[in-house]
Amino acid sequence: MSAIDLLKFILVLGFLVYACKLDVESRIVPNRVWKYMLIITLPIVIFQIVTEPLPQLFYMLAGIQVLIVISLAYLLYYIGAYGGADAKAIMCLSIIFPFYPTFNGFPILNFGFGSFAFSTLANSVIAAPALLVGMFIRNLVVEGVGDLKGNLLYYLTGYKAKVDSLPKFHNLLEYVDEDGKLIRVKRAVEPNEELIERLRREKIETVWVTPALPFLVFITAGYVAAFFLGDLLYLFISNISSW
Repeated sequence: MSAIDLLKFILVLGFLVYACKLDVESRIVPNRVWKYMLIITLPIVIFQIVTEPLPQLFYMLAGIQVLIVISLAYLLYYIGAYGGADAKAIMCLSIIFPFYPTFNGFPILNFGFGSFAFSTLANSVIAAPALLVGMFIRNLVVEGVGDLKGNLLYYLTGYKAKVDSLPKFHNLLEYVDEDGKLIRVKRAVEPNEELIERLRREKIETVWVTPALPFLVFITAGYVAAFFLGDLLYLFISNISSW
């Protein structure tokens, strides 16, 4: 089963990376991405089931897990926790991986609750805070401890960038209003030519910005982590309960 699982993992990873690219660039992931992903991988899933039969109980449990994950994915979309592309990605993963994939000793930590799609979703929830930690450490190194006072939120959510070369897909945590006053915000605003021109007019060279990454990026990171490591949320819960 390992070689087939690895093949499915690589194929799906390619689609997820492509979907992330589309999501970052335009915030739109066409349904054809998920349709083609299923068209290409479902024959492999069927071949896997036919050539590597398991006890009937395993298929019953796998079917229940698929239904639960699909329902959960739709519920999170319905309440606005994430977008439609995110929900479709998780739903597709639950179908493509009815059983937790294995390859050459991976995952090395655990199999979570037995659902690979759920472990992917759980890991993606952890990946977002991990980005904050990484940003905080980066700012401590680059900006130093001296600027931490009054900038704790910015140390966690963004970094300083030059106004004349603002990175793509980033929003402003600072901008100049119509009266020429520098405004600092908690909820980032999307930059436009007018806002950038005001910053230049006030001779402000650097501002705090935050990356506008879609959740699909974190789902992809959670997908890779689930395959090689396992369910990080399950590991955390297990350690807490054992104290």
